[in-house]
Amino acid sequence: ATAQSSSTLTAVPMSDLHRSVLLQCYVELKSSVNVEDHVLDYLYSNFVISKSLRDRIRSDCTTAESKAGMLLDELPSCGASAFREFVDALIASKTSVHQKLAKKLMDMVKNDQQSP
Repeated sequence: ATAQSSSTLTAVPMSDLHRSVLLQCYVELKSSVNVEDHVLDYLYSNFVISKSLRDRIRSDCTTAESKAGMLLDELPSCGASAFREFVDALIASKTSVHQKLAKKLMDMVKNDQQSP
């Protein structure tokens, strides 16, 4: 595989499974994820979100919940790797709430892939 710029990452959309898992956990993620705690910068530095999206989340949203909501609304359009990178960002933030949410998301994906 070759290195891809952020403009080519979105060429492949997020999988239906990943989109569904995010939607199922939307309320919990929106109320529990503090995107300013490493998450936004992690996603930006890994070419998942653009600088303009990161800046728009920071300037347009006044509460932690509204910032998380905007990120969750935009994430499905950020390409195939966006879900995994989001989970990695939660893990990298090292907060216990984020760690538990990351595990829950990955368990849901794993359980869904194992169903007939």
